[in-house]
Amino acid sequence: MTDRLSVTEQVFGIRHGVHPAVFATERMTGERSQTMDRRVRKTREALYSAFAALVAERGYDRLSIQDIIDEADVGRTTFYAHFKTKDDLLRFGFIRLREHLELLPRSTPQDRRAFLAALLGHAKSHAGLFVALARGGGGGLAETEFSSIIEDVVASEVGEGERRGTMLAMLSGALLTAIRRWIDAGAKGTGSEIIEAFDVLVTAAR
Repeated sequence: MTDRLSVTEQVFGIRHGVHPAVFATERMTGERSQTMDRRVRKTREALYSAFAALVAERGYDRLSIQDIIDEADVGRTTFYAHFKTKDDLLRFGFIRLREHLELLPRSTPQDRRAFLAALLGHAKSHAGLFVALARGGGGGLAETEFSSIIEDVVASEVGEGERRGTMLAMLSGALLTAIRRWIDAGAKGTGSEIIEAFDVLVTAAR
């Protein structure tokens, strides 16, 4: 009996003491949940892509919810099931960025440079969006969200001590200003000069 249960568990994944019908229900529920999660993510990505493209094209202030749902080809009810306002969509974009960056290692100088390269790559791919936001509504929220990410980047590079707060403010401000100027100038190249300058500043701050 024990051997057969072991084989059953290995082949069918049925846990000891759980009726097969119950296990099947649990598995189907889990599969439905994963499918739903994928659908939710796909819908949110479609809405965000439409939002980002339209903001870059028309500006934030002139953009309506109807414009977004028309571009994404979804219903109004679907939009409000995921987001309540344009600001929520803007925040979602920064949540996506944070999730991506959190997967990247930062334990070595090489990791740090790769991390910054990924951050700059995102900024470059969204340059039109950032410029449009800076010129109108949504700019304040975008600045706050992006500044928060920059501060997190710098915080992982600055050690403890009496000067920590000062160094965080100075390095964060310098990095944010450099990225902003790079985007305003057309985000040409990879931004390698920003990465190199940040390396110098971080090394001097330690």
